[in-house]
Amino acid sequence: MSTATTSLKCKFPDAYTGEQRKYWVEIQLLDEMEQPVADIPYVAENAATRSQCASYTGKSDASGIIRIEGLHPLEITLRLQAMPLVQEMEKRALRLGRTEDDSTVKPKAIIEGYEYRYLKIGQLCDKFPDLMPEWQDKANPPQYHFPDRRFSGQTLKKLNCRYVFEVCPFRAWSLILHQQKDYSIVNAYNLAIMADLSYFTEREIIQYFEHQCLDLSTAPKLSDKYDYYAVVKDVPFSQRYINPRFVTTAVNIIQHDTQLFYISNDEHVIVAWRGSQELRDWITDATFSPQICPSYLSSTGKIHKGFLDAFECAKNKAEDSFRGLSILINDRNLFMCGHSLGGALALIYAAELKSIKPLLYTYGMPRVFTADTVLQLTEVTHYRHVNDSDTVTSVPPDANLYNWFYKVYGPIGTLLGMTWSVAELLTQKITGIKMGDCFWHHGDIVVFYYTTQVVESLQCEGSISAPKCRRIKYRLPKKTKYYLIPSLAEDKNISAKNQDIQFIRSLSNESMEKFFPENTNPDLDSIITDPRNHFMPAAYLPFINNQLVELVCRDEKMKTKESRAAFEKQLSDAGIPDNERERNRLFAALQRLVGETLKVTEQLPEGATALERFRKTRKEYGV
Repeated sequence: MSTATTSLKCKFPDAYTGEQRKYWVEIQLLDEMEQPVADIPYVAENAATRSQCASYTGKSDASGIIRIEGLHPLEITLRLQAMPLVQEMEKRALRLGRTEDDSTVKPKAIIEGYEYRYLKIGQLCDKFPDLMPEWQDKANPPQYHFPDRRFSGQTLKKLNCRYVFEVCPFRAWSLILHQQKDYSIVNAYNLAIMADLSYFTEREIIQYFEHQCLDLSTAPKLSDKYDYYAVVKDVPFSQRYINPRFVTTAVNIIQHDTQLFYISNDEHVIVAWRGSQELRDWITDATFSPQICPSYLSSTGKIHKGFLDAFECAKNKAEDSFRGLSILINDRNLFMCGHSLGGALALIYAAELKSIKPLLYTYGMPRVFTADTVLQLTEVTHYRHVNDSDTVTSVPPDANLYNWFYKVYGPIGTLLGMTWSVAELLTQKITGIKMGDCFWHHGDIVVFYYTTQVVESLQCEGSISAPKCRRIKYRLPKKTKYYLIPSLAEDKNISAKNQDIQFIRSLSNESMEKFFPENTNPDLDSIITDPRNHFMPAAYLPFINNQLVELVCRDEKMKTKESRAAFEKQLSDAGIPDNERERNRLFAALQRLVGETLKVTEQLPEGATALERFRKTRKEYGV
């Protein structure tokens, strides 16, 4: 046990001269896991030491205890040396629950009759630590860890007792992201939050990483309006996200209004591109004329002109930012994401960086490249989310829209070329014949499929000898929405004993190709596309969130599960056409396999804690 004593008989006021009763105090330093915080130097002061009698110094012992003896009945203030405390508390992990009510230290201290306090390191440090040279604003240290900017320490008024200080570890939040070719539902959810965050202002993006990711009271939340809490783990503060960079080309009305942000920590880099928001973005979307692909993207094929111009505008206007980004991704995993136009720009950037095998998740993105280019981008792992009949995912059409007018210099050539493309498109629609280098989608599709069932019945009229019969089709009342990941049908890691896998593999390749054709969107039960299905916070994020909630809270009642159960009960109805019954059985089997995409997170050392923390903040959204 560390004990500090000192004589108090030198210059202290006369009222305390002569033989005095001596007091003592003990402080035990524990982390959130009830482990002692040992060998931390301290200084304690009171009115006596300030009158230059002496100082109380020492270190916490192996049990984390500091004992100070020989005290007068005066309040005493304790401070710990900043650097040893910071270095030690960076190594300590957080407990699961983030409120004082979740503490296991507190009830034990109270039972023993000890005084209890929950403290951040800034409430104990003697000064701001020198561990963070990259923290530029020394006058404004991280608010959560340093709530006391005066470093006034802890004042103990009650003596002859033990205080138990539960010290919050010096940690930060890091998004759980998996660098793998297989689909991850946690990747999809966390990167969807990043894609939506790209629509926020620069101040809000910086606030997310420099404040919310450092506030250990709760996991970082997207906004006050949308309670999407990221799936996170705690890491040492020195391994936190640093220097969020916001890039924009919105200089004037003539320029493309391209925006993105990137952020990094010791493990990974995240690059999120913003989708269409301003008028100039919609002009970019509409400029679909196919252009010859630049050699740095592909040696063959064509690219959407508007997207290419917006991408190159960003690269030219923010050279320093992209140069810094290139340095960051040299020794870290690269994750990219984007919604709508942002997904298109993210794919172009992934194509440029294909040699380092970036991981890309997009949401509601349009077509970007023609077939010849798509076939060259096999090194880019890309999961493309499509929310049922989202209109934007259907443009530009999967047709060859290139013609010699585009070679004419200037805007006249572009105008004439686009006019001719529309005429060609109408011809291809009428004839059903597609030739040449058509626009294709890149990546493995993940489709949120709004499913219905049709029943056929034979209705006859007239006499028995001369009946007049006709086949009637009508939709059954129960509908549902499936989270379909066709690539799971090819996953070799899923046991062949799984009945769903056995059923899926019993289907022919032609069946799978019929339901999920490559490089395009599947045929839907919707007759026309619906632009309302395109919005990120109101359509994509809620459905991904609900799926993750369902997997983490398997025994909880949810509207999504009830909807599917009622729908699948209809599969036994007579009159369902065989091809539709086969399709919906396939959809149900694929839906049940989605749970496999959570296993990689569950198997992480910190995975169970991260998912349980998410479970505590879960919320099911209506979609």
